[in-house]
Amino acid sequence: MTIKGKRYNLVVADTPKKKQIGLSHVKKLPNKCGMLFTYTSPVDHAFTMAKTSIPLTIIFLDKQMNIIEVFKCRQFDKRKVRPKSKYSYVIEI
Repeated sequence: MTIKGKRYNLVVADTPKKKQIGLSHVKKLPNKCGMLFTYTSPVDHAFTMAKTSIPLTIIFLDKQMNIIEVFKCRQFDKRKVRPKSKYSYVIEI
């Protein structure tokens, strides 16, 4: 997937288990890699970095893949992040 002119390899989180685990088990994320979370209908779940040991940028997108909001998150941050409106996709890089 191309994000702001840069090509990324994204693992797809399309099951409840994959979405729950996310990138929390990753100790080092290779350059230009990340995860794409997909939802069949718009949702408004919060994301947290409480169990994630690497810093991430979390990008929330609508069903047309337009960016709704972007959060820069630190590892092990317990704060919940949620965009201002419902989303259909999330990219973590």
